[in-house]
Amino acid sequence: MDFLRWQKPRHNDGLDKYRDPRSLRRNPLVWVAVIGAIVLYTQTDSNSFFGNLNDAQLEANQLGDIGGSFTLTDHTGQRVTDQDFRGSFMLVYFGYSYCPDVCPTDLLVMSHAVDMLGDAGEKVQLVFITVDPARDTVSSLADYVPNFHPRLKGLTGSEAEIAAAALAYKAYFKIGEETETADDYSIMHTEIIYLMGPDGEFLDHFQNGRPAEVAQLIGQHL
Repeated sequence: MDFLRWQKPRHNDGLDKYRDPRSLRRNPLVWVAVIGAIVLYTQTDSNSFFGNLNDAQLEANQLGDIGGSFTLTDHTGQRVTDQDFRGSFMLVYFGYSYCPDVCPTDLLVMSHAVDMLGDAGEKVQLVFITVDPARDTVSSLADYVPNFHPRLKGLTGSEAEIAAAALAYKAYFKIGEETETADDYSIMHTEIIYLMGPDGEFLDHFQNGRPAEVAQLIGQHL
């Protein structure tokens, strides 16, 4: 995979200017709006946004707490569950390795933010959950995640496992139409970094933030 292809930044003037600092989202009303949009998507075309889940599963989970149990496979081939991360704070991001700009930008923001925390950053586990299990295999993620941070753990799984994890975090995704070949497609997905506590509870979320700002907000919870 060509690293430069998917690492293309949104701007050419450095990481600190990837995002407008005024667009950092922490207002609860914004989060309610995001959840409302996701509920609307599930009501109109649930399988497109959360995988092959039945109506009962959607109804039981779409308005519940953010976060929950999952069983996936990490980029070293080890099976992991949400319980394996207990005792650590987590920054969780849903995306895919073929993403041309948003995903690598957000993963870099996460990586720089925890480094800015110094020793306190050791308490934070970085987690990247793919929404593209067909292309993001274990070997593919093993090549991808080391480019960002040594504590970044890439997770993949079956379509059902990914769909269940996304639903637990209220993260939507929708596969776009194929273009030149069957494996050439884009995916629309939630662009939110979730901060989860040591007990697995949802603490905060970040969107369109700069590393220094994200680090400051994470530090308030450590």
